[in-house]
Amino acid sequence: MQFVRYNGVFLCLFLFTPLAHADIYKWVDEHGQTHFSQLPPPVDQPAKIIKKPPPPATDPEAAQQELDALIKQQEKADELEAEREKQQRLEAEKAKRAEQRQQNCRTAQHNLQQYKNNPGRRFIDSEGNVTRLGEEKRQEMIKQSQQAIDQFCN
Repeated sequence: MQFVRYNGVFLCLFLFTPLAHADIYKWVDEHGQTHFSQLPPPVDQPAKIIKKPPPPATDPEAAQQELDALIKQQEKADELEAEREKQQRLEAEKAKRAEQRQQNCRTAQHNLQQYKNNPGRRFIDSEGNVTRLGEEKRQEMIKQSQQAIDQFCN
């Protein structure tokens, strides 16, 4: 991915380089005004072509150092972006766990209230049979609900 990105940057640089070094046309119109343009004048206007001097020679070592610096800068930006995304994921997971914990707390409180307030409560098992909890089982369920509250509601 990075190789493609860097190659794209260099390709753009090389494609637009000729535009920066285009010839300039200079001519005087019938009103005596001097014009400068990258486009040639109308056919009936004599023009002088002003050649731009070539760009200064680039030291290959300096160019490589500049390129290396740009690559390091891009890599650092990529690392910072990855770290920011990781931090956002961690915060989202933490918020989700906190919400689940609150939900568990509310459920445990509701269950405790139900076991305490309804000693003769009937339950339907997975086969559809209706049963009532014995006092011993009800006390055990109250104890389990209280433990869940202690775990999730602090």
